[in-house]
Amino acid sequence: MQTWLLPRVDLTPEQLRVVEMLPDEHRVVLGPAGSGKTQVLIHRAAHLAETYNVPSNGYHLFVFTNVVKEYIKSGVQFLGLPEETVCAFDHWCRLFYEDYVSVRLPKKERGRLDFDEIRSSTLEVLKRRKEIRYGLEFVLVDEGQDLTPEVYEILLMIARHITVFADFQQKIFEDGASESCILEKMKLPRRSITLLGAYRNAPYVAHLASHFITEEDLRKEFLVQVNTEQKVKECPLCYVAPSYDEEVDRLAEIVRQRQIMNERVGIIVSTNRLLHGLAKGLEKRGVKVEKAIKKESYAGVQVPCDFRNNDPKIATFHMAKGLTFDSVLMPRLTERAFPWAHGIARQRIIFVGIARATQWVYLSTVSGVEFSEMEILREAEKEGHLVVQCEKDIEVGEEELKEQDEEPEDDFSIL
Repeated sequence: MQTWLLPRVDLTPEQLRVVEMLPDEHRVVLGPAGSGKTQVLIHRAAHLAETYNVPSNGYHLFVFTNVVKEYIKSGVQFLGLPEETVCAFDHWCRLFYEDYVSVRLPKKERGRLDFDEIRSSTLEVLKRRKEIRYGLEFVLVDEGQDLTPEVYEILLMIARHITVFADFQQKIFEDGASESCILEKMKLPRRSITLLGAYRNAPYVAHLASHFITEEDLRKEFLVQVNTEQKVKECPLCYVAPSYDEEVDRLAEIVRQRQIMNERVGIIVSTNRLLHGLAKGLEKRGVKVEKAIKKESYAGVQVPCDFRNNDPKIATFHMAKGLTFDSVLMPRLTERAFPWAHGIARQRIIFVGIARATQWVYLSTVSGVEFSEMEILREAEKEGHLVVQCEKDIEVGEEELKEQDEEPEDDFSIL
């Protein structure tokens, strides 16, 4: 059985230092993409549980999404940690709400659970009932930069010790707490430690990702930490397709190539609708992918995705946070594919997607409808960090461009 989790003996001295930090105060650990935060989180959980003899119902590893939960669960079993210790924070709040508020959960339109109301009610109950506080000896929190200040208030009333792992360059929700807010809530004068070294991203991948870091000082800081070996000197590629269908044709071809190389392949897209459409389109072309999505129901959340195999995975940018693949493929980089993000927010999202790759990145778009960040990719091309490939001698007439700018056919609709 395959696992992405490193043995403890393979951790760096700095990573091991974080694993073994005493739980005598809350901890905030920062680290860039690829610095091993998730690896350290899991090993720290195993260390604290064993060292302080904490039973499985006495701690939790809180992750951002149920997709990441499944990903982490594929690794914790190798350290003897029970799978039930890993869960999304909102899932824990839902269970708390059912136990202490009502079995009838508040819902929004289309029957979706109202997690804003669930979190608020959870906090109010904890404020009123001191006897049910501190039911956990410790919690470890992944992607702490995208959790709201309200979440930290809840955490401080349910656990005696908290370790938060965060990277504010990968913050994609504007209501996420700032570093100063997290430190203030946890009554800490400063962060505990910063993990250095972007161990995951090979140089070609890191240089491409760095073009989406808006602050020059942060960009230089990110690049100076890159020390991962580039197994194969393969420059990232951006394909500008003449049509939507030809974009998917090429995507299917790329997936087959990476499978032959026995790589873990991740396809990352902007919306759930596009995820389903591209999965269907790839299947028509003989390429089967697993959807890394959440399926909500009253009975719970199911994720039909097994991270213990090498089958290609397809996920949205939000669901891909925290995941790692050998090659990351990011198709349909058109302006209409990102109606919900612009400017710096969109650049952070693209950074998150690229940073999921350890060795290679493939991007694609459609001629005439490229997203505005194509200018950044052209700059990356000038600096030798990307190859932009277009179909030669293809003239796209006004009528064809008009058709392309309208909603694609059924399988590939993105709104």
